[in-house]
Amino acid sequence: MHYQKTLTSIATAPLKKLKFTCHLCDRSFTEKWALKNHMKLHTGEKPFKCTWPTCHYSFLTASAMKDHFRTHTGEKSFLCDLCGFAGGTRHALTKHRRQHTGEKPFKCDECNFASTTQSHLTRHKRVHTGEKPYRCPWCDYRSNCAENIRKHILHTGKHEGVKMYNCPRCDYGTNIPVEFRNHLKELHPDIENPDLAYLHAGKIEQQRSTNNLDVCFQALS
Repeated sequence: MHYQKTLTSIATAPLKKLKFTCHLCDRSFTEKWALKNHMKLHTGEKPFKCTWPTCHYSFLTASAMKDHFRTHTGEKSFLCDLCGFAGGTRHALTKHRRQHTGEKPFKCDECNFASTTQSHLTRHKRVHTGEKPYRCPWCDYRSNCAENIRKHILHTGKHEGVKMYNCPRCDYGTNIPVEFRNHLKELHPDIENPDLAYLHAGKIEQQRSTNNLDVCFQALS
């Protein structure tokens, strides 16, 4: 009975109105501080650096840095009260709980598509616009999602011998993202943001326009 009441209260809880909109892309937020943090995506500002030895990640917010820090400690303090799930971040728990509630708060304004995450909605909208901001550096193939570029390069056989992840400092190359990140940390610890280096080394061009700035390539996470 408690389980059913909890699900009902979550599913029927009113969603806050999105009233703070970024003038550079299509993201909107319920709070002004959230928009302010979002704008740092456009400026590249990441003032909060991880203090874990040998780690060079930096983040937009202190909370994001703390969430990341738990990947080093293994702490998973965000517990689902409906099952045994434990998450390392509040965001992970929020996404997980939608499996129980069936909630899909991110809705397309042009069709009936709805998603559990903003990133999936952003990718879906490109079906309507025809936008394909990601391009293969070795041929004319384009896609509306960067993950498809990775699959195109590594699994179609059209670019045999190509290494997807090439070190910008030496001749090292690999097709395994974890190995590439470890290489950067061990041999090039002065590179402050391995993710940024990865995007450069992978040569994946994301054309950023004033209408869309979405990072959907998360192979290193």
